[in-house]
Amino acid sequence: MPIRNATYKDAPAIRILMEALGYKTSISLLISQLENLFDGKDHQAYVYELNKEVVGFVSVHYLPQLAFDGGVMVITYLSVDETVKNINIAGELEQYITSQARLRKCERIQVHCAEWRAPAQQFYLQQGYQDYPRYFTKRLMYGE
Repeated sequence: MPIRNATYKDAPAIRILMEALGYKTSISLLISQLENLFDGKDHQAYVYELNKEVVGFVSVHYLPQLAFDGGVMVITYLSVDETVKNINIAGELEQYITSQARLRKCERIQVHCAEWRAPAQQFYLQQGYQDYPRYFTKRLMYGE
C-alpha cells in the first residue's frame, strides 16, 4: 500500500505540501513534531508514496467525547502534490483515515476548511462530509 506512517525523514516533502496549503514552517519544527507529538496513538501523520516519492500527506488527531461512546477524529492537514491531483490520492488518503477512525470507534470525523478553499470544500462534500457552519476560533499568541 502506498500509504504509511510519516517519519521525520518525510519532513522536507511534508514542508512542501504544507506550503502548497499556505502554511510556512521549518523542517526542524516538522521533525520535532513528527518525533515527539505524532506518537501513533492520539496524533498521527500519514504519507502517500508514488514511485518512492511522498506526494501527499494527512495529519489527524483523536479526541474522546464525554457525551458519546465514540470519539472524534480531527483532520488538521491534507495536501496532495498538484502534479498528481488527477489520480485521486486525496480520496485514497481520506478513505484510509476513515478506516482508521472506524478502527478507533470514532463516531465522526471533523475538518475545518476555510471559505476561500472552494475545491477542498467540494472534495469533502463528495466524500460525504456535511457543512456545519458555526466554527469559532480564538487566536492566542505565546506569552500572553
